[in-house]
Amino acid sequence: MEKLIKIIENYVEFDGEITRDLSFKNDLGLSSFDTVCMTEELKSEFKKDVTPNDFIKYKTVGEMSDYLSC
Repeated sequence: MEKLIKIIENYVEFDGEITRDLSFKNDLGLSSFDTVCMTEELKSEFKKDVTPNDFIKYKTVGEMSDYLSC
């Protein structure tokens, strides 16, 4: 999950610890543009087919981490 958090930190300004239960949209304020950019980085890092729609399906950091198995 550390790799995922490092990637998230490149896209959001969050004054606190990024934890499993935080929502990408409501808690972290990830924009649509950010999700598109982040998907490419996630694909490259985790060798998994990630799409912007996955941020709708996996709404929290923990859910995305479980999907990416990190």
